[in-house]
Amino acid sequence: PFQGQACVAGGRSEGGGIAVDTHTWPRRRLRAMGRRTAKKDAKAKAVEPKPQPQPLKESRGTTTQHNEFITDLDGEVAPGLRGALEHARGGLADAAFGTDIMTEGMHTFRVDVVKSGSVTGAAYGIVVGVADATEGIRLTDSYGGPAWGLHLSSARFTSTLDSYERGYLGEPALSAERDGTRGVAAGSSIEVTVDMEQRTVSYAVNGGLPSRAPVRLPPAVRPWVLLGWEGDQITVHPAT
Repeated sequence: PFQGQACVAGGRSEGGGIAVDTHTWPRRRLRAMGRRTAKKDAKAKAVEPKPQPQPLKESRGTTTQHNEFITDLDGEVAPGLRGALEHARGGLADAAFGTDIMTEGMHTFRVDVVKSGSVTGAAYGIVVGVADATEGIRLTDSYGGPAWGLHLSSARFTSTLDSYERGYLGEPALSAERDGTRGVAAGSSIEVTVDMEQRTVSYAVNGGLPSRAPVRLPPAVRPWVLLGWEGDQITVHPAT
Protein backbone atom coordinates (compact mmCIF):
# COMPACT_ATOMS: atom_id res chain seq x y z
CA PRO A 1 0.00 0.00 0.00
CA PHE A 2 2.98 2.38 0.52
CA GLN A 3 5.31 2.34 -2.45
CA GLY A 4 8.92 1.98 -1.47
CA GLN A 5 8.08 0.84 2.10
CA ALA A 6 8.44 -2.70 3.43
CA CYS A 7 5.00 -3.64 4.71
CA VAL A 8 5.57 -6.97 6.46
CA ALA A 9 5.97 -6.15 10.15
CA GLY A 10 8.39 -8.58 11.68
CA GLY A 11 9.35 -10.05 8.30
CA ARG A 12 12.83 -10.31 6.84
CA SER A 13 14.08 -7.99 4.15
CA GLU A 14 16.34 -9.19 1.40
CA GLY A 15 19.33 -7.79 3.26
CA GLY A 16 18.55 -9.94 6.28
CA GLY A 17 17.37 -7.12 8.54
CA ILE A 18 13.97 -6.53 10.08
CA ALA A 19 11.76 -4.48 7.76
CA VAL A 20 9.05 -2.60 9.65
CA ASP A 21 6.34 -0.34 8.26
CA THR A 22 6.24 2.52 10.77
CA HIS A 23 3.17 3.93 9.06
CA THR A 24 1.10 1.13 10.63
CA TRP A 25 2.29 1.89 14.21
CA PRO A 26 -0.09 3.59 16.63
CA ARG A 27 0.59 7.30 16.98
CA ARG A 28 0.85 6.89 20.75
CA ARG A 29 3.81 4.55 20.34
CA LEU A 30 5.53 6.92 17.95
CA ARG A 31 5.08 9.79 20.43
CA ALA A 32 6.59 7.64 23.19
CA MET A 33 9.61 6.91 21.00
CA GLY A 34 9.99 10.64 20.34
CA ARG A 35 9.92 11.40 24.06
CA ARG A 36 12.59 8.78 24.79
CA THR A 37 14.81 10.19 22.05
CA ALA A 38 14.36 13.74 23.40
CA LYS A 39 15.29 12.56 26.91
CA LYS A 40 18.45 10.88 25.59
CA ASP A 41 19.44 14.07 23.74
CA ALA A 42 18.82 16.20 26.85
CA LYS A 43 20.86 13.81 29.01
CA ALA A 44 23.75 13.84 26.55
CA LYS A 45 23.69 17.65 26.47
CA ALA A 46 23.64 17.84 30.27
CA VAL A 47 26.92 15.93 30.60
CA GLU A 48 28.77 18.09 28.07
CA PRO A 49 31.71 19.84 29.79
CA LYS A 50 31.25 23.53 30.53
CA PRO A 51 33.73 25.92 28.87
CA GLN A 52 36.60 26.79 31.21
CA PRO A 53 39.05 29.72 31.21
CA GLN A 54 42.28 28.84 29.43
CA PRO A 55 45.68 28.56 31.18
CA LEU A 56 47.13 31.84 32.40
CA LYS A 57 49.86 33.51 30.41
CA GLU A 58 51.97 36.63 30.85
CA SER A 59 50.81 39.70 28.97
CA ARG A 60 53.07 42.01 26.99
CA GLY A 61 54.11 45.37 28.38
CA THR A 62 52.62 44.96 31.87
CA THR A 63 53.36 43.11 35.10
CA THR A 64 50.05 41.31 34.85
CA GLN A 65 49.19 37.69 34.11
CA HIS A 66 45.86 36.84 32.55
CA ASN A 67 44.13 34.15 30.56
CA GLU A 68 43.63 34.31 26.83
CA PHE A 69 40.16 35.79 27.08
CA ILE A 70 41.57 39.07 28.42
CA THR A 71 43.49 40.64 25.57
CA ASP A 72 46.54 42.87 25.99
CA LEU A 73 45.72 45.78 23.68
CA ASP A 74 49.41 46.75 23.43
CA GLY A 75 48.63 50.16 21.97
CA GLU A 76 46.33 48.88 19.22
CA VAL A 77 43.21 50.79 20.34
CA ALA A 78 44.52 54.29 20.94
CA PRO A 79 47.78 56.05 21.88
CA GLY A 80 48.54 55.76 25.57
CA LEU A 81 46.71 52.46 26.08
CA ARG A 82 49.81 50.29 25.86
CA GLY A 83 49.56 47.57 28.47
CA ALA A 84 45.79 47.89 28.90
CA LEU A 85 43.73 44.75 29.43
CA GLU A 86 40.39 44.07 27.78
CA HIS A 87 37.79 41.45 28.59
CA ALA A 88 37.24 40.00 25.12
CA ARG A 89 34.40 37.53 25.67
CA GLY A 90 30.90 37.70 27.08
CA GLY A 91 29.02 35.48 29.48
CA LEU A 92 31.77 34.72 32.00
CA ALA A 93 33.99 36.93 34.13
CA ASP A 94 37.78 36.60 33.89
CA ALA A 95 40.58 37.63 36.22
CA ALA A 96 43.95 39.34 35.82
CA PHE A 97 46.74 38.75 38.35
CA GLY A 98 49.88 40.77 39.04
CA THR A 99 53.21 38.96 38.91
CA ASP A 100 54.50 40.98 41.88
CA ILE A 101 54.12 38.96 45.10
CA MET A 102 53.78 41.12 48.24
CA THR A 103 54.99 39.48 51.46
CA GLU A 104 56.34 42.35 53.57
CA GLY A 105 56.32 46.13 53.81
CA MET A 106 53.79 48.53 52.31
CA HIS A 107 52.88 48.59 48.62
CA THR A 108 50.62 50.68 46.41
CA PHE A 109 49.36 49.95 42.92
CA ARG A 110 46.81 51.77 40.78
CA VAL A 111 44.10 50.58 38.43
CA ASP A 112 42.64 52.98 35.86
CA VAL A 113 39.28 52.22 34.26
CA VAL A 114 39.74 52.81 30.54
CA LYS A 115 36.29 51.64 29.49
CA SER A 116 33.28 49.77 30.88
CA GLY A 117 31.67 47.13 28.71
CA SER A 118 28.28 47.65 30.35
CA VAL A 119 25.69 49.29 28.12
CA THR A 120 25.13 51.87 30.86
CA GLY A 121 28.81 52.78 30.99
CA ALA A 122 28.97 51.89 34.70
CA ALA A 123 31.74 49.53 35.82
CA TYR A 124 29.33 46.90 37.16
CA GLY A 125 31.57 43.96 36.32
CA ILE A 126 34.90 45.30 37.61
CA VAL A 127 36.41 44.36 40.98
CA VAL A 128 39.85 45.60 42.08
CA GLY A 129 41.86 44.12 44.93
CA VAL A 130 44.35 41.40 45.87
CA ALA A 131 44.44 37.62 45.49
CA ASP A 132 46.00 34.99 47.74
CA ALA A 133 49.55 34.21 46.59
CA THR A 134 50.51 31.94 49.49
CA GLU A 135 52.84 29.11 48.51
CA GLY A 136 50.72 26.15 47.54
CA ILE A 137 47.97 28.26 45.94
CA ARG A 138 48.10 27.38 42.25
CA LEU A 139 46.31 29.26 39.51
CA THR A 140 44.72 26.76 37.15
CA ASP A 141 42.45 26.94 34.12
CA SER A 142 39.38 26.63 36.34
CA TYR A 143 40.34 27.99 39.78
CA GLY A 144 42.00 31.24 40.80
CA GLY A 145 42.13 30.96 44.60
CA PRO A 146 40.74 33.34 47.27
CA ALA A 147 40.64 37.10 46.66
CA TRP A 148 39.43 40.31 48.31
CA GLY A 149 38.46 43.49 46.52
CA LEU A 150 36.33 46.57 45.96
CA HIS A 151 33.30 46.24 43.68
CA LEU A 152 33.43 49.58 41.93
CA SER A 153 29.84 50.40 41.02
CA SER A 154 28.36 49.41 44.40
CA ALA A 155 31.32 50.70 46.45
CA ARG A 156 31.22 47.52 48.57
CA PHE A 157 33.98 45.23 49.74
CA THR A 158 33.99 41.75 48.24
CA SER A 159 35.44 38.39 49.23
CA THR A 160 35.54 35.25 47.11
CA LEU A 161 36.94 31.72 47.35
CA ASP A 162 37.51 31.73 43.58
CA SER A 163 38.97 34.83 41.99
CA TYR A 164 37.27 34.01 38.67
CA GLU A 165 34.05 35.05 40.45
CA ARG A 166 32.98 38.21 42.29
CA GLY A 167 31.89 36.33 45.40
CA TYR A 168 30.20 37.89 48.42
CA LEU A 169 29.28 41.60 48.48
CA GLY A 170 29.99 42.85 51.98
CA GLU A 171 29.59 46.11 53.83
CA PRO A 172 29.83 49.52 52.09
CA ALA A 173 33.43 50.61 51.62
CA LEU A 174 32.80 54.27 50.80
CA SER A 175 30.01 56.73 50.28
CA ALA A 176 29.28 56.03 46.62
CA GLU A 177 27.82 59.47 46.02
CA ARG A 178 30.57 61.33 47.89
CA ASP A 179 33.51 59.46 46.41
CA GLY A 180 32.17 59.01 42.91
CA THR A 181 32.22 55.23 42.82
CA ARG A 182 28.55 54.88 41.89
CA GLY A 183 28.64 54.05 38.20
CA VAL A 184 32.42 54.38 37.90
CA ALA A 185 33.34 54.70 34.23
CA ALA A 186 36.22 55.67 31.97
CA GLY A 187 38.81 57.92 33.57
CA SER A 188 38.33 56.71 37.14
CA SER A 189 41.37 55.69 39.15
CA ILE A 190 41.52 53.26 42.08
CA GLU A 191 44.58 53.23 44.33
CA VAL A 192 45.14 50.05 46.34
CA THR A 193 47.44 50.16 49.38
CA VAL A 194 48.62 46.87 50.88
CA ASP A 195 50.27 46.84 54.33
CA MET A 196 51.81 43.40 54.84
CA GLU A 197 53.03 44.26 58.33
CA GLN A 198 49.42 44.78 59.44
CA ARG A 199 48.00 42.39 56.77
CA THR A 200 45.51 45.04 55.59
CA VAL A 201 44.32 46.46 52.27
CA SER A 202 42.81 49.91 51.66
CA TYR A 203 41.19 51.56 48.64
CA ALA A 204 41.01 55.18 47.49
CA VAL A 205 38.94 56.21 44.46
CA ASN A 206 39.72 59.28 42.36
CA GLY A 207 42.05 60.72 44.99
CA GLY A 208 39.55 60.32 47.84
CA LEU A 209 40.26 59.19 51.39
CA PRO A 210 41.34 55.54 51.71
CA SER A 211 38.96 53.00 53.21
CA ARG A 212 40.33 49.87 54.89
CA ALA A 213 38.71 46.52 54.17
CA PRO A 214 37.62 44.41 57.20
CA VAL A 215 39.93 41.52 56.33
CA ARG A 216 43.24 40.10 57.52
CA LEU A 217 45.30 39.15 54.49
CA PRO A 218 47.26 35.90 54.12
CA PRO A 219 51.10 35.96 54.24
CA ALA A 220 51.41 36.66 50.50
CA VAL A 221 49.13 38.45 48.01
CA ARG A 222 49.27 39.78 44.45
CA PRO A 223 47.29 42.45 42.56
CA TRP A 224 43.96 41.17 41.23
CA VAL A 225 41.31 42.57 38.89
CA LEU A 226 38.06 40.88 37.87
CA LEU A 227 36.47 41.94 34.58
CA GLY A 228 32.86 40.87 34.17
CA TRP A 229 31.57 42.51 30.99
CA GLU A 230 32.81 41.98 27.47
CA GLY A 231 34.62 45.18 26.55
CA ASP A 232 35.76 46.09 30.10
CA GLN A 233 39.20 47.72 29.81
CA ILE A 234 41.65 48.66 32.57
CA THR A 235 45.33 49.50 33.01
CA VAL A 236 47.32 48.23 36.00
CA HIS A 237 50.26 50.30 37.20
CA PRO A 238 52.86 48.12 39.00
CA ALA A 239 53.17 47.97 42.77
CA THR A 240 55.69 50.29 44.41
